[in-house]
Amino acid sequence: MKKVYIITPSYDDLRSLNKLLLIINKNLKNSSYITSILIVNDGSKKNFHLNIKKLQYINNINILSLKKNVGSQKAIFTGLKFLEKKIKANSSQKVISILDSDGEDNPNKIKDLIDLANKKNDTFIFASRLERTESFVFKIINNLRLYITFLLTGYYINFGNFSAFSYKIFKKIISNDNLYFAFSSGVLKNYSKIFLYPVKKKKRFFGNSKANLHFLINHSINIISVFYINVFFRSLLIYLLLVIFLNDPKSLMIVTLIFLVLNLILFFFNKLGKPRKNVILNINIFKSLKGKLV
Repeated sequence: MKKVYIITPSYDDLRSLNKLLLIINKNLKNSSYITSILIVNDGSKKNFHLNIKKLQYINNINILSLKKNVGSQKAIFTGLKFLEKKIKANSSQKVISILDSDGEDNPNKIKDLIDLANKKNDTFIFASRLERTESFVFKIINNLRLYITFLLTGYYINFGNFSAFSYKIFKKIISNDNLYFAFSSGVLKNYSKIFLYPVKKKKRFFGNSKANLHFLINHSINIISVFYINVFFRSLLIYLLLVIFLNDPKSLMIVTLIFLVLNLILFFFNKLGKPRKNVILNINIFKSLKGKLV
C-alpha cells in the first residue's frame, strides 16, 4: 500500500487550514493511500488548534512548529528537510505532495496530482495555473512578471507550490539550497523532468489574497536569483545587441548600469540569502495529533 506525505505551510490562518484538511479527507475517502499530513506552523502567533475528529481518512496528522515566521517557501523547504530525516527510503511506495493551506491551491485536485506522481514516478508533477482569480490589473502585472522571468531565465514559471512527486526523485529535488529561495524555480534548477497538470487557481477560503505588488517583486527576485548564472549570460547577450544598435552614449550608459546592477543584485541576493545554518535548527517543536509520521 502506497504512503503519501502532504506538506502544507500555515501562518495564522487556522480556519483555512481546518477547511483544507476536511477537503483533503473527503478526496482521499475512496483511495488506498496511507496518508500523513505534515503541517509546517510558520511561527503563528495565534492559538494553533485543529479539529481532527472528522478526518477519518487521514491516517497521520503532524505539526512542525518553527521558532519564527520565515515565509511559505522557507517553511516548505524546512518541512522537506525534516521529512528527509524521518521517513525510510523505500522509494517505490512513497509520494510527497505540497500545497498551500489558504485554499488557492485547489485541494479537490490533490488526488489527481498524487495519482500522476505514482504513474510517472520519475517525473515531478506541478499544477500549472490554468486561470487566476485576481483583478484584471494584477493579472497584467503578473503576466509581465512571467515574461520578464522567461526572458532572463529561459523558463516560463506559471506554477507555484502545488505539486506531487515520488520519493524516488526526492534526493535530487532536495540536493541543495535552491528550494530555500523559491520552491518552483528550485525544483526546475535541480530536476529537468517536469509535467504540468492544468488546475484553475481558486480564491482563498477566508480573507483576501496576500499577493500584491510588493509580494510579486520580492517573489520574482527570489525565483530569478536561483538562475543568476542563466540571467548573466542571457542579459549579456541582450546587452551586447543593444551596444551594437545604440548610438547614444547616454542611453548606452543607462543600459550598462542596468546590466551591472541587475546581475550584482541577483548574485549577492543568491549568495547572501542562503541559509547560514541548518534550517532544521529553526524547528521549535514537533508533535503528532493523530498517529506517527512513518
